[in-house]
Amino acid sequence: MSRSSYDEQLDRLTGALATMSREAVTAIRGAGRALLDVDRDAAEAVIRDDVTLDELRRDVEATIPELLVRQQPVASDLRLVLCAIRISGDLERMGDLAVHIAKIVLMRHPVTVVPPPATAVLTGMAEAAARIAEKVSVVLATRDPLDAMQLGLDDDEVDTAQARLLSQLVSGWPYGVENAIDLALVSRYYERYADHAVNVARQVVYLVTGTIRL
Repeated sequence: MSRSSYDEQLDRLTGALATMSREAVTAIRGAGRALLDVDRDAAEAVIRDDVTLDELRRDVEATIPELLVRQQPVASDLRLVLCAIRISGDLERMGDLAVHIAKIVLMRHPVTVVPPPATAVLTGMAEAAARIAEKVSVVLATRDPLDAMQLGLDDDEVDTAQARLLSQLVSGWPYGVENAIDLALVSRYYERYADHAVNVARQVVYLVTGTIRL
């Protein structure tokens, strides 16, 4: 493999990750819309479009062996290859978590999963998760380690919202055990989504600096 062909494959690899990050943003925004607006079409779209993330991850993983075997990577290229494996896994999992939220919406439709007392906290959680995902997309493009390290602060917002919701659910929740379980699961999916986004940011920091700081 010539160096120019090798560089083209590296570019395709980074392009695939960028596309995955945008798909993850679309998925979590669609899941939030489905959840808060009781939007069946949005929920079905999240589930249907998840195949794109799955295919992109497979493409990334299929590219790696050829890059490693046919060209001796320099240190920075090797970090990119290793980080790509981890990042694609996190991004694919983010899509899966959005799908889990959409499936709960469909399971309860046309009844809302989010009764009025939980609307504010779930709205905040959905917005925070989408904001984190959008920042991850930017960080993957810019590879700015300072911006990447800031994502840990955004993750704290999701954790705080989850704690607030769980406190509501254990304090005489009037909408029944089944609804409480649904909300606990949804909050867990958002929390894990944000965690995977932070993992992507960690990999960007490692890619640029060679160390994990986040």
